[in-house]
Amino acid sequence: MSKEETNEKAKDKGKKAEAKEEVKKEPEKKAAAKAEEKKEWSKEIKEIGDKIVSLTLMKAKELADYLKDEHGIEPASGGTVMMAGPAAGAEGEAEVEKSSFNVILKEFGDRKIQVIKEVRALTGLGLKEAKGLVDAVPKPVKEGLSKEEAESVKQQLEAAGAVVELA
Repeated sequence: MSKEETNEKAKDKGKKAEAKEEVKKEPEKKAAAKAEEKKEWSKEIKEIGDKIVSLTLMKAKELADYLKDEHGIEPASGGTVMMAGPAAGAEGEAEVEKSSFNVILKEFGDRKIQVIKEVRALTGLGLKEAKGLVDAVPKPVKEGLSKEEAESVKQQLEAAGAVVELA
């Protein structure tokens, strides 16, 4: 191999190394360019965003229920929504309404078998687990339900002969 060929190979290696460095720096350049850009929001979006941020916790829950019932939109599971503090003037708002209910089986009455069947239907438990739950009263049957769901579960269990409490 001649001296010229060796020099050419060395130059090619140098160019390849420079190209690799450029590729590595490219995402950094893009991130810096994005940081410099200031996104402009439309007036409508700004207004909606400001209104959402100023919602009280009760109003935010009401909005979530509306979006779920009317449009089928639900918050992503597994995440907790963080709310800003109440807007000025909202301090005198009434006491917060309870939004999560537990259905507690207090007694199974004289129709134990029907209560076990209903507990199985409501919870998806097997026969042994449902019987164990009924035998261990007072015991929560379902937890974290909305008021409507809790009332429905309570009515079903009471129809089967159980004594039920919502907590």
